[in-house]
Amino acid sequence: MRYKKALITFVSICLIFTFLQICKAENNSDGKTYIYVIPVEGVIDNGVAVFTERAINEAEKTQAKALIFEIDTPGGEVNSAIKISNNILRTSIPTVAFINKEATSAGVIIAISCEKIMAVPAATIGAAETRPNEEKYISYWSSALRAVAEARGRDPQLVAAMADADIVIEGVKEKGKILSLTTKEALKLGLIDEQVENLDEVIQKILPENKGNAEIIRAKMNLPEQIAHVASNPYIAPILLMIGIVGIVTEILSPGFGIPGVIGLIAFGLFFGGSFMAGAAPAWVLGLFILGMALLLIEIFMPGFGVFGVTGILSIIAAIIMAFPNLEQALISVIFAIAASSIIIYFLMKRITVNPIFNRIILGTKQEKTEGYVATSKDASEFLGAKGKTITPLRPTGAAVINGEKVDVLAEGEFIPKNAEIVVIKVEGSKIIVRNANNKESE
Repeated sequence: MRYKKALITFVSICLIFTFLQICKAENNSDGKTYIYVIPVEGVIDNGVAVFTERAINEAEKTQAKALIFEIDTPGGEVNSAIKISNNILRTSIPTVAFINKEATSAGVIIAISCEKIMAVPAATIGAAETRPNEEKYISYWSSALRAVAEARGRDPQLVAAMADADIVIEGVKEKGKILSLTTKEALKLGLIDEQVENLDEVIQKILPENKGNAEIIRAKMNLPEQIAHVASNPYIAPILLMIGIVGIVTEILSPGFGIPGVIGLIAFGLFFGGSFMAGAAPAWVLGLFILGMALLLIEIFMPGFGVFGVTGILSIIAAIIMAFPNLEQALISVIFAIAASSIIIYFLMKRITVNPIFNRIILGTKQEKTEGYVATSKDASEFLGAKGKTITPLRPTGAAVINGEKVDVLAEGEFIPKNAEIVVIKVEGSKIIVRNANNKESE
């Protein structure tokens, strides 16, 4: 059965991600002098948080002499940035932030979490305004920035002014604007410690006596972390959802299990597997999604649209929402994915051959007057007890010929195939309810 194969394929993808997640980095401690360089690049998300935590732990195992965070980020997810900040603050290894280009928005808290901050001449730091720009978010974020600044002996008011437009610092920032500083300005205000030209100069300054003998290790994301980084990216996650929805719906619409279904399952596998590996979603969320898919498959093979279909859709939506780090991001991503996939599916339905199985959910037969169909808006009591024959499958609604007329009918609690003998057992206004004539109960 093709849908059983689809479910097995999806579960297999998830198991592969789980296997990748349990791969551990080896302990490289051998008595040498190590300096770890941990890049913080691009959008900050849960994948970056997982990567930095693993890199810090690895550096601690190898008893590294210093940790250099090479920062070039426009910001990203606040909670992920705070996780990175907490990991930097708790390590006993000396830490240095090297701002190679920019440390803006959520990148600010990562930079100020380090014991020293160095930056290239053209770097910028600041512009840490929250999205959405509401009082409760501003208060939470500016408080987090103040706490880290105080822990590292930096001016908390200066750092908070990068997130709160209401803060006024005479000669530095007026009300209504968010503070952003160049390297020269940050150096003058004491926010950063030194200006450097490149990474080599950073290493020379923090470890001058051992620079020639130290081994520089540049941390890199492993495969699970790369998947988590892609899947948890706030710009990529909704695209994965869109691809997943389009792929699965197209697979249901078209006969056979083929490329659309595989692509859809891979997209959902990347989304949920990545969220799981990034720590944004517990394993039971993945199980909830699989349950929802299974319930939808059951619904497809049952007449009518009932409890299995509704429960399956609700389970899938709930799993998707809970896989995101916050409700706001979840709603934006889900709305985008549903809207975009609906447009794509609309155009695809005009080009693909509809799978007969899909008719178990939606009756696709058009009953045109030119083909002899008669609408049963009048009193249909004349058909009570009459026999006829179905001209479409009844799932549970469809069309039949009774007393020489083509009419809309409704099967009572069962699926009736095409060309089956039927008998009218009940008439409710214009509604004609029928049963299979071969059923003993109809005799």
